[in-house]
Amino acid sequence: MIDSATASSAPVVEEAPDTILQQVDDVLLRATGNILEEIAYDQDTLEVRAGAHVKLTFINEGVDMPMVHNVVFTTPDTYRQVAIAGAKIGASGNYVPNDSAVIAASPMVLPGQTVEMEFTAPAAPGVYHFVCTYPEHWQRMHGVLLVK
Repeated sequence: MIDSATASSAPVVEEAPDTILQQVDDVLLRATGNILEEIAYDQDTLEVRAGAHVKLTFINEGVDMPMVHNVVFTTPDTYRQVAIAGAKIGASGNYVPNDSAVIAASPMVLPGQTVEMEFTAPAAPGVYHFVCTYPEHWQRMHGVLLVK
């Protein structure tokens, strides 16, 4: 027997939204400057949604070798102590202390390099921070991570 039903007569099935699909926030951050007095992140504020999966692209636009940077996300008001502790850790520890104040950290990024990193934004909305923990960079390279 031949089925005479066509696609146009078939019942329409609507799929329920995927409730386990995680939100993704894409963020781009650049390190600029080629001497200590000029170094900076190109943005002083980044915004992400609470609990979102964050995909960060970090570009080091420096040219000379001393311009190595990272980006370390910290709990509120702890970026200074994280940066100072990171400088003491040194290169073998990627200048990132093993500290509960660290939410996420990139590897060190050489001049001209780009790295991508992923992490989960804090679940609690609030004002968090980010900083470069390479020695003497934190004073000029820090910013706010607004979690909404």
